[in-house]
Amino acid sequence: MLKSGNPNLSNNTRKKGSKKTQFVGALQSGLNRRAFLRQSSVAVLFATIAACKPSIDNTSSHPAPSSTSKLENNQLNELFQLNSHQKNTIQSIQIKLFPDDGDGPSANDINALEYLQWTLTDPDNSADGDGEFVVQGVGWLDSLAEQTQGDQFVNLTSEQQDKVLTQISQSSAGENWLSILIYYLMEALLFDPIYGGNTNQVGWNWLNHQPGFPRPNEQTKYRQFI
Repeated sequence: MLKSGNPNLSNNTRKKGSKKTQFVGALQSGLNRRAFLRQSSVAVLFATIAACKPSIDNTSSHPAPSSTSKLENNQLNELFQLNSHQKNTIQSIQIKLFPDDGDGPSANDINALEYLQWTLTDPDNSADGDGEFVVQGVGWLDSLAEQTQGDQFVNLTSEQQDKVLTQISQSSAGENWLSILIYYLMEALLFDPIYGGNTNQVGWNWLNHQPGFPRPNEQTKYRQFI
């Protein structure tokens, strides 16, 4: 976990000792996400998405729930919760990253915010410190917005929001934070709708993807085996 409240400070985005590959964020790479998806097979995306998850330096004491005992859904939901301001801010960022521009589904179409809230309660993601990092980034963003534009991010005009996002993406920590949000947007676009994203298979339909069989149901979905 990044300890500094300043996203402009240099940091190593690979978790110490992690075998995950170093992540190059979408904003840094300059690759349009829609062009990337159009040129990539869905099978390859499914196979590689986990390996591309940005890692953060989590040095805080944050014990993970036991992976050997099954946790009830209400226990999982207690692991992490976003407040209303954090939800509004993140939703504003998500729609900037996956806009409603007529070229494929938007962040709202794939139910990205609800999916993010669900996946941040996952024990593995909780152990990685993803939820705390997402919340920390909202604080960074608001501080930068107030310093440069005079108000919190959600209260800014679209043009002002673009300026703030561009500025925060130019730092190592800020780029990593946006990359985490993009990573979970990709999951919401591609994963089975039973997990809360990809509403009505809108992502699959856009990519002309035929899901495998059998698909997960309430008895066989991921969290039944935690």
